[in-house]
Amino acid sequence: MIISSIKLHLKRILQLHLDFEDRLVSITFDRLFLLSVLMLMVTAAGLLITSRLSFETDTQQQWQRALVWNSGLTFLSFTVLCWWVRPSLKLSALAKKRISRFAHALVLAAGLSVTSIDQMVTPAVTPFLMACTVASVLIIVNPLTALIIYSALLGIYAGAMTLTQTDPIFLISNLFNGLMACCMSVGFSWILWQQKISALQQQDVIFQQQKELEQKNSQLEQLATRDDLTGLANRRMLRILTTEEQTLMIRQNTPTCLLLLDLDLFKNINDELGHPAGDDLLRQLGALLPQTVRASDWVARWGGEEFAILLRNSDATQGMQVAEHVRTMIEKHRFHLPNLLGVQHDIAMTASIGVAQMDAKADDMLDLAYKAADLALYEAKAGGRNRVVLHASAA
Repeated sequence: MIISSIKLHLKRILQLHLDFEDRLVSITFDRLFLLSVLMLMVTAAGLLITSRLSFETDTQQQWQRALVWNSGLTFLSFTVLCWWVRPSLKLSALAKKRISRFAHALVLAAGLSVTSIDQMVTPAVTPFLMACTVASVLIIVNPLTALIIYSALLGIYAGAMTLTQTDPIFLISNLFNGLMACCMSVGFSWILWQQKISALQQQDVIFQQQKELEQKNSQLEQLATRDDLTGLANRRMLRILTTEEQTLMIRQNTPTCLLLLDLDLFKNINDELGHPAGDDLLRQLGALLPQTVRASDWVARWGGEEFAILLRNSDATQGMQVAEHVRTMIEKHRFHLPNLLGVQHDIAMTASIGVAQMDAKADDMLDLAYKAADLALYEAKAGGRNRVVLHASAA
């Protein structure tokens, strides 16, 4: 039972490591430039100070030379690291991973080497403790990797202490302190890894929620401004567009026309073929109308079988020409509609269109233009259908 639980936990750690490794490496890599700059300053100061010291005994002089050489090599190593991790350099995820591993090893090696050299004159292991702490707090590794790294480091540390520390009391103390440092580093690494994993998981949840919210907002916007049957702009959207168009009309002194289109004898389609066929007819007409006008013009479904077309930068004469073109295109088009039994029918339809020129100075420009176009549309219906009529005010 315990073994199964351990296996399950290890499997979870490995899976999380695979899922978030690149992002964790990227977080670590962003920290390395500051770390390398600080280490450059520390090692440069250490190199400057130790090189100017003067000692009388051979042991102290030997310690000084070893420390100077070690500080020099460490300074060069962190110089290389600083160059690799400079913000202006663009690297692949694999390169960042390798450099992060190099930085991890470099920090631990620096602490271990200084501690080993210091055993010539002092039993203190402070540099090793600091290196372990800095590495475990700044460099993110998963718990299994941390366990392997610090176990290997403890073995190397124990061998180095055995070679450089001859006093058995100090040796035992240093070995114990090294064991504590490595165990704490594994614990720090584990805690840091878990915190970052939790933070990244929370970020993913928030990102997904934001994405879903944006999709829902987009859907709501579509529902609010688009006709759900034809996909054209609805009446609300046409009002928004008309308000914007009115501003342009006043500023640029350009005319705009409103076309109000109504299918002739549309009720016969619903009665003979059924309401689904009527809806299909409206969908097909909704796809046809935008092809009959310019891309800058707007086609909207006003309601039922009525459609409104906003003709930008068009006067009454141009509005009549476009309306006649639209009427002709509908008359020539064949609508493919199924009846309630699924039998397809090719249906010819006609439309009547009322045209009105919009008054940019009117407070309720769309409503006034709609009333005028509706009167012209009524006149077209009364005159026999399948025709275009311009409202008298525009004429």
